[in-house]
Amino acid sequence: MSAKEFSMGRRWLIFSTVFLVGVLASFCMFKAPPLFSTEFMTDLGFSDSNIGWVMSMFAMIGVVLAFPAGGILQKLGPKKSLIITAASLVIGAGLGALATDVVFMLATRFIEGVGMGLISVVGPAAVASIIPARKQGLAMGIWSVWFPCGVVAAFNLAPLLYSVGGSWQIAWWFAAVLSVIALILVVLVYADPPAEGVSDAVQSSSTIQLKPDMFSIIMVALAFCAWNIINAGAISGFYPSYLADVHHLGTQMAGTVSSFTNILVLALGPISGLVADKLSQKFNIRKAYIVLALFAAAGLLCFGFGDSMTLVWVFVSLMAFASAACATGVFSSIPLLAKDSAKIGFGMAIVAFLQNVGILVGSAAFAPIVATLGWNMASIAFCVPVCVVGAIFAILIKSAKAKSTAE
Repeated sequence: MSAKEFSMGRRWLIFSTVFLVGVLASFCMFKAPPLFSTEFMTDLGFSDSNIGWVMSMFAMIGVVLAFPAGGILQKLGPKKSLIITAASLVIGAGLGALATDVVFMLATRFIEGVGMGLISVVGPAAVASIIPARKQGLAMGIWSVWFPCGVVAAFNLAPLLYSVGGSWQIAWWFAAVLSVIALILVVLVYADPPAEGVSDAVQSSSTIQLKPDMFSIIMVALAFCAWNIINAGAISGFYPSYLADVHHLGTQMAGTVSSFTNILVLALGPISGLVADKLSQKFNIRKAYIVLALFAAAGLLCFGFGDSMTLVWVFVSLMAFASAACATGVFSSIPLLAKDSAKIGFGMAIVAFLQNVGILVGSAAFAPIVATLGWNMASIAFCVPVCVVGAIFAILIKSAKAKSTAE
């Protein structure tokens, strides 16, 4: 098949399939926190001291799989890697619905986590190979919302499914069924573009074999690690619990308020990608996105876990801008910094590894700190310094301007 026959419409259809798998991986991870206040904990025997491992176990396999995922991608290709990803979500969610104790549930979370570990690497690498460079800002802007899209779905659907079905297991069965559908779509829809259709940004350098800017890739990954400590680990992992504890919101309302940031990100992510496409020729806006996002989060987290419900709404609204900017900046920077299509997977593996380290650290550390200091002081003492350190890493990223769209 020629590049001409491999139309943009088909490329976007394949992109949509990859995006769906990513959303389901995120949904599987975050379907649990909104249900912590239900009989989920008592049914399985969890306590306040170990409930964080429901999230940490998911992230742990992401840490373990990050670099092997790059090898899996290189050996099997995107399609087979995506099939394994979707299959792990099917198996993990299905078995999770049958869990009867802590160990059983954590084991199933480990299996589901395989999907997160793989999609974090396979997803953006597949997008970079499918979508031409002139549209990669938009593509990565849209891709950047796979994670928050899953969070939004989980925080709103999990409580709704619980209220309708009367048990937490319904959310797990729901995830398993949707993952089966995604698996079928990957098998039927996914196809690799012809060689001449590979990303323009990396195609032109394939014969030169440019060396990737490893220092900047690592700085991007460390900045994103800091972001995930506070955003995926502390905020997404515990904000529903904070709202229930401090503001006495019900399960459904706590999930809805917690998801408001990510609802806004669904629109802001693609917009930030379009802006990156327009301005990337003039200056390194991708780096600016990451730096500004982390400094903004540091300021917002000074009151994000406070006693004022008004400030809660301010927090969840403004964090959306930081979240959209950070994710778009990270995912659109790596293909440029890698410089060679063969190195994109490895660059994404570094990002995925430290992303999951961040989730693991944030979800495991925040709850004990809250137990000692309280919600607001834990945010100020733990989250704010993490943001500042992450911003410093982002400042050290070197320039990586996109190729001209004329290329």
